[in-house]
This record gives sequence, structure tokens and C-alpha cells, in this order.
Amino acid sequence: MKDGEKRNINRMRVLLLVPVFLAMLAAGAYPASVDDNYIKGYAASVLEREFHASPSSLTVKDGVIYLSAVELAGVDSGELVTALLKIKGVERVEILGAGQAAPKDISADTHRDEREKAEEGDDPYKEAGSTKDRLFDPLMADPRWPHFSMGYQTYTDDGEFGHVFAASFGETLPVYKWEGPFGGRWQVGVQAAGFIVHDLDTASWDLINEDYRGGVAMYYRREAWSGLFSIYHNSSHVGDEYLLHKHVDRVNFSYEAAQLKVSYDISRAYRVYAGIDYMFSPDPKDLKRWWTQYGAEFRCTQTYFNGLLRPMAAVDIKNRQENDWHSEISLAAGVKLESEDTLWNKINIMLEYYNGNSPNGQFHENYIEYVALATHFYF
Repeated sequence: MKDGEKRNINRMRVLLLVPVFLAMLAAGAYPASVDDNYIKGYAASVLEREFHASPSSLTVKDGVIYLSAVELAGVDSGELVTALLKIKGVERVEILGAGQAAPKDISADTHRDEREKAEEGDDPYKEAGSTKDRLFDPLMADPRWPHFSMGYQTYTDDGEFGHVFAASFGETLPVYKWEGPFGGRWQVGVQAAGFIVHDLDTASWDLINEDYRGGVAMYYRREAWSGLFSIYHNSSHVGDEYLLHKHVDRVNFSYEAAQLKVSYDISRAYRVYAGIDYMFSPDPKDLKRWWTQYGAEFRCTQTYFNGLLRPMAAVDIKNRQENDWHSEISLAAGVKLESEDTLWNKINIMLEYYNGNSPNGQFHENYIEYVALATHFYF
């Protein structure tokens, strides 16, 4: 079988898996809010039937039942907790003393109100630990989103590389925010990042490629909608050690581009996005100009292991005119480490899969496939 035919088969296989992956994300997006409503109704029934109590303080959030001790006078708290813990989906029961307030439960019926409050700066749809000033959240599965990361990649389809260390350093820096037209919030910022890859199968871990990207961006958010428009420069540089050992001709690969992305939060857990980029001033001059990007993300509304781990997953797909619109597919699934006392609440640990043309500029004509274990840090 020829290499081209093999790659087409691999692409078709992955494309068939993507709808399954998306269905898994969609299926996982809703249970938290539905379960909270179910738990609240079931708990109210148990309280009424077994303890003859109807406390107005009954609140459920992420599987945790909150009750006020003041409204439970005369009720055996031990028996009450034991009965409520038998309800499917209950993580724990907390009985609050006087002056303590339960967190507000967010159900399907309160989504609209919560989104309106988000316009005032308190946005429950932001992932835990995210920066409130960031109007457009990072694209988790995009290999070229500006942020800090490092990962170990094992190539399954590339004749030249086997094991690769990949890292990025960069961020989105907000500059100015204001209330603008169309009833939303606007922000101007700067995006800058560097992306490097090293060949771990060489004695000195040869630097293979480094890409640099920087530009200005404008962000917009209104309720569940958010958008990004930016103009940026991207340049690619082959590693000196790679050049010395491989004796290949260096390609001057660089361009400026404009991008437009639109994102919609279907629920607290599920997000979809799509956009387009247009390249201008490319080098080489014959590079084709357009590509599309779209994807979906899932951030579980519940945490596990005493609030330490939050499951997450994402898919990102690019189709470039330069590559005859073949799909570049990036899948990621893992957990976010959460601790309000440390910077751990900003770190994702992800298992990743990539299939398509290389995102590394000097090697953009190469078809690659790899699996990776990576950490990502977002301010």
C-alpha cells in the first residue's frame, strides 16, 4: 500500500472516530445539572416523607446537599445524613450553621438568570480558576494556542521522528476592557507565544523546530457568546542541531494572518466554536491563504477526590487550503488540577492524539500522527 493511500485511510478512520468523541462530550455535558435537579427533588421527598420537614434552605450543587441547621430543629442529623447519602449521585451532605450560606445551585431553570449576571462580571460559565478578565477562553485542543505547556509525544506515523519533547511559552495579555456596542464586553489584548520541539532519540535532544507567533487581538463576550479577532505574525525556524545532523535545506516559512473565531457556551460544561484564518504576506509566496478551524470542549461541572480533579475533554479540527482541505485533528482528554491555595488550579494534565499535517512550520508538508501526555498552564 502506498504512503498516500495509507494516510488517507488513517484520516478516514480518525474522521469516523471524531463524531463518537463529540457524542461523548455532548453526553457528558448535561448530567451534572440534571443530577442536581434529580437529587434536590429526591432529597425534598425524603425530608418530607421520613422526617416531616420541608426546609426552604435545601440546595444542591455538584452533588453536594446543603441544609440549614436552624430549619432542622428536632431532626436527628445523623439519621438525616445517612438517609440522604443513599440517594444516587450525592457526594456529601453539609448542614450549615447560623450565618452560613450555601452556594447557589445552577439548574437548567436558572441558566438565563446566571448568564445575565455574567454580564455584570460574575460569570459562572467560566471554568474554575480562570481569569475573570479573559473574555474568550483558551482552545484546549488547539496545538497552537498561546500558553505555557510541555509534553512527551510518541509519533506513530512519521519516517523521521519517534519520540519528541514539545513545549510552548506564551500567553494572552489583556490591555484594556470596556462596555461596548452590541450589548457586550470588549477587550483589546496581545497574544504572543513560542513553540519548540526536540528530538529525544538523539544524544543531545536536537532542537527540531521553533515557531514564534505574536499579534494584537480584540475579544468580545455577551452571555453565552464570545468572539476573537486578531492580526498576527508567525515565523518558523529549523533547529541548528537538526540542520547540522541532517544537512537539509532550510525553508524561510513565515506569514501574517487575520483570524476570526466565534464561541458559544451551550451549557456550563459544553462549548463549541468555529472560525477562519486568512494568510497574507506569505513566504514562500505560493502558500495558499485560507484555513478553517472548529471544535468542541467539555468541562465537567463536578469535581472528584475532594475537589482536586475536574474531568475535561476537547476536539479541534483545522482544514487548510494548502493541504487540499485535509483535516488536521487534535483530540485531548484529561483532568484539571484544582486547588484554590496554589497555582495547581490553572494546570491541565491531558492525554492527546494528533493526526494530520504537522503544525510545526518547517515541516508543514509532513503528515504526522502521534499520541502525547502533556501539561498545560493557563493564567
